[in-house]
Amino acid sequence: MGVHAVWARSHALSRVLTPLSTRGLTGAEDLVAIAMKHPPYFKPGTSWEYSNTNYILAGMIVERVTGRPRATEVRDRIVRPLGLTHTSYPGDRVSLPRPHAKSYQQWAPGGALTDTTLFNTTAAGAAGGMVTTPADLTRFWSALQKGKLLKPRQMAEMHRTVLATTMQEDLPGPRYGLGIQYLPNRCGGVWGHWGDVPGSSTANGVSADGKRVVVLSTTTQLVAPEASRAVQDRTIRLIDDVLCGRH
Repeated sequence: MGVHAVWARSHALSRVLTPLSTRGLTGAEDLVAIAMKHPPYFKPGTSWEYSNTNYILAGMIVERVTGRPRATEVRDRIVRPLGLTHTSYPGDRVSLPRPHAKSYQQWAPGGALTDTTLFNTTAAGAAGGMVTTPADLTRFWSALQKGKLLKPRQMAEMHRTVLATTMQEDLPGPRYGLGIQYLPNRCGGVWGHWGDVPGSSTANGVSADGKRVVVLSTTTQLVAPEASRAVQDRTIRLIDDVLCGRH
């Protein structure tokens, strides 16, 4: 089965991250095995669905091709060259460098908030196992869009998008490339990739030329649809205001 065929299989990894982080099932093979218990949403090449499992598989491919841990490859190819001094793979270390914010997850609408700051990020694997800061993420996105990490042909392939069909209800027009999302806005569109683990979420946006970047970090995850949507809408407006200027 080829890479593109495998990537048609999707699983909501976030639903199982917390149990995995406490049970010790944190290997890439464990995560892929969970996904493979679920049937594909569609035949390869016929539709689109976001899948954290894709990134787990990509990390496994990196290790198979290079013969080195993906954390080492990321460090040597991205973190060190860009001077991302506050970015790392913590592995099984659940503590965070100080100072740091605390993260809180709500598990039921109107329910109490659970402190999820101490979290074993290996449960997210290549889909979100790193720790960083908004400043480092800003530097990364700017460098990526300015062509400092990929060759022109690779950049073109990464930015070749398909319609993100399952996201159209949240925001009309989003498209996805290879690990990067395009969102239309009032000043020509914005690139980025949002992500979260229990309690923490990162939203970002960068212009096509990499000269304008905004990164937002939130540390409370609400599950009530109205509250969650309100946070998302406000986040999108903030990113647009920074990149495009306020109305």
